[in-house]
Amino acid sequence: MNDRLSDLISVCQTLVREGKKPSVGLVRSRAGGNVSIPEAIKGIQSWKAQPEQVIKRNEIPLPEHAPTDSLEARVDTLEKQVTHLKQQLEAILSGG
Repeated sequence: MNDRLSDLISVCQTLVREGKKPSVGLVRSRAGGNVSIPEAIKGIQSWKAQPEQVIKRNEIPLPEHAPTDSLEARVDTLEKQVTHLKQQLEAILSGG
């Protein structure tokens, strides 16, 4: 099963947990991105065939900080990144 289909089945399962019946429109809006009508239909059909199937996802692991990184060092790094991003945003907005 490909990742796209797994995502759509997972969306169907989430909708059911919320008390909603999966439909093409709901699946497409919840899936985010560009989901075609045939893809949404296939996802719903796969979910209906096995509504309780377990979806294994290839999640990207969160970056781990070295144990020697102190909280202060991590905050300092984040503050520098925010400052840099603000400068880039200002340059873009000013047309430069």
